[in-house]
Amino acid sequence: MNLTGKTIVLTGASSGLGAEAARLLSAQGAALHLVGRDEKRTRAIGEELHAPTYTADFTSLSQTRTLAAQLAHAVPNIDVLALNAGGVMPPRLTGDGIDANFQANALAPWLLMTQLAGQLGTGRVLLTSSRSHNNAVLTGRVLLTSSRSHNNAVLSPHNLAAALAGEPRVSGHRTYARAKLAAGVLLREFHRRNPGVDAGDFHPGIMASDFGRYMGRTGSLLKTAARPFIGTPRQGAERLAELATRQQDLAGAYFVHTRRAKGSAQLHSQELGTALWEVANRATASTSNSAE
Repeated sequence: MNLTGKTIVLTGASSGLGAEAARLLSAQGAALHLVGRDEKRTRAIGEELHAPTYTADFTSLSQTRTLAAQLAHAVPNIDVLALNAGGVMPPRLTGDGIDANFQANALAPWLLMTQLAGQLGTGRVLLTSSRSHNNAVLTGRVLLTSSRSHNNAVLSPHNLAAALAGEPRVSGHRTYARAKLAAGVLLREFHRRNPGVDAGDFHPGIMASDFGRYMGRTGSLLKTAARPFIGTPRQGAERLAELATRQQDLAGAYFVHTRRAKGSAQLHSQELGTALWEVANRATASTSNSAE
């Protein structure tokens, strides 16, 4: 597909799936804005693709807000916001007092998405000129990289503050699954509040990338042992690129690879979405004015 004239913001672009997706989208002519946690690696992929780069650690709300302000200034119209950053981290609290998995995988992407809603809502029509949804012309699209592990998590509107604080204390994988469920719920609540912006999330598959770097030696050993049975970052990147540029609406759906799939029933809970939105607003209010 010719993406000339289309602007795509891609987070988690410095390595693995994100770097491969950046190469694919650049080859199709997209104007990329690349975000990564590691400044050196992010700058390298930006120089390779002649794309502007931004550095932010999603375990810092202030860095996430600064990133949003930089992007809002540099990119008045966003066709696709691909929220690909994240990972499994050992249970710990960030400097903002929030569970690191929850903040990096759910809260920070939500903050970036809400801060850039104006750039998405006023963007050009993404890939066709006649799509509509709830009587609103669709402009931008948000695509979130999720995980099939979200199906194993449960959230309650009554224990969200505890989840943000990493309670109850469980393994990094379980807190990651809980965070990915929260991210999916917040994405759909954003879609309900911004019906002119298309949205969806997907499980790209288990890949032989540096995704498990937070797990240290254990992650390296597990990745090596599983390598013959798992996919490559290139395969995951092809799935991200296909969904990011698909002409048909994602319409709040969840995908495994590029096919619609049945995710957790909680993904579409409006009660949970409203409660999570309020909690996210309160959790980010200390850094600046929160999202409406």
